Amino acid sequence: MATTNSSASDRRPPPRHRALAALLGATRAQVLLLIAIHAEATTNDLVDELAVSAATVSHHTSVLRHSALITTRRDGVSVHHDLTPLGDTLLRAHGLPGAPLQP
Repeated sequence: MATTNSSASDRRPPPRHRALAALLGATRAQVLLLIAIHAEATTNDLVDELAVSAATVSHHTSVLRHSALITTRRDGVSVHHDLTPLGDTLLRAHGLPGAPLQP
């Protein structure tokens, strides 16, 4: 009977994501990637997906915004985050999915 032995290296993100995480930090890299995957994400979307507090997400999105990698806009009580062209380029340069291409 074959058994599967899952090691820590099996659960590590792919090398390209690790390179981005080394540059930005693991959580910021994940935030940037989630915003790209969703084409736009609210703070609450990111809280739910990352299982961290709204304050933590707000801190990381603030750093990404001040680095010109994302933009943020308020719509009532929701805060929406979107990639900037620079954020899109950074993800694509690391072989990760950027913003959906416009037709």
